[in-house]
Amino acid sequence: MLLDHLRSFGTARVAMGIEVVGLDGRSDDVQVTLRDVETGETRIVHARYLIAADGARSTIRDALGIAMRGPGRLSQAIGTEFRAPLWDLLGGRRYCIYAVTHPDAAGVFVPAGRGDRWVYGVEHDLAQEPAPRLTKEQSARLIRLGIGLTDLEPRVDRIGTFTFAAQLADRWREGAAFLVGDAAHQITPRGGTGMNTAIQSAYDLGWKLAWVLRGWAGPQLLDTYEAERRPVAAHNVARSADPHGGARLAAHELPADLGGRIPHVWLPSRANAVSTLDLLGPGLTLFTTDPSASWQRAASSIPGPPLVVRNLDAITARGMGIPHGGALLARPDGAPAGWWPSRTEPDAALRHAIRALPTPSEAVDRSAEGASAR
Repeated sequence: MLLDHLRSFGTARVAMGIEVVGLDGRSDDVQVTLRDVETGETRIVHARYLIAADGARSTIRDALGIAMRGPGRLSQAIGTEFRAPLWDLLGGRRYCIYAVTHPDAAGVFVPAGRGDRWVYGVEHDLAQEPAPRLTKEQSARLIRLGIGLTDLEPRVDRIGTFTFAAQLADRWREGAAFLVGDAAHQITPRGGTGMNTAIQSAYDLGWKLAWVLRGWAGPQLLDTYEAERRPVAAHNVARSADPHGGARLAAHELPADLGGRIPHVWLPSRANAVSTLDLLGPGLTLFTTDPSASWQRAASSIPGPPLVVRNLDAITARGMGIPHGGALLARPDGAPAGWWPSRTEPDAALRHAIRALPTPSEAVDRSAEGASAR
């Protein structure tokens, strides 16, 4: 699905079976040496920016000399990939994870693909002893105990281990190279926030790179990537290291995960369900209930990034905290860039908010056309 979406843009190239074997980071671009794993052939790629999304054992992070800090062996999970007709047993109870508390087979069952593919995971405390090496017969016995079917014959495909780590990279940027995902922050499965954190961080970096390359903002905007996302990652790393971190109340954790994002409110009188979050675009979005259209007129005359005005009904606006006649300006990620009550002078307010964004430089304008981020 993701590959098809990427290829739909027409300008993207996807290369499989390629590894990074060399990296030359400079102040204004990067040079990467790539090797075809099958043929052994190498080639050099120049890019304006490099995104290291190469996981916990990041080759690029090591090449940049960036260290990880924090415990790297908190515990270990033994994962068994197997096939068995469990959906017939579960019926309509369809979920993405099933916790089992059997005293001799406590663990989780996770659907791992189409059909009857599953993963059974058991956590092991490394502080007590090394994780045992299970045979297929031993894993099948544990699966039967966990499921509760003594006559089940699961087909065990693979048994592996996964080490829990709670680490944070010393820095997420070196020149034109950026770290995202597990390369920047390693989070244990407790609480299930690792993927959320990675996706949010990647989105944050993505829209900011797009703005800089399009000339909508100056390169200083990229400095806000780590400044804004690191506190969230640090919070989630610490939460995942806590053995009871996954049981914290959602109301206490949502502020960290949402980061002040505009509220999600369903819009009325729509054929299809549409949220206020669906109204965000690649530029700035101005939400208002102004009946005199003064905010719309001001938005159309102010230079800067693309700015779309969304007129809301009174109830939706109340749900977003916008007073009658006031306005809320939001970035592509939903973070507010300005909020104004009624009787605000729209032109002055918008100009001040947009001036607070890093302004495009001449160098950025020249590089926007034909530049690429890989």
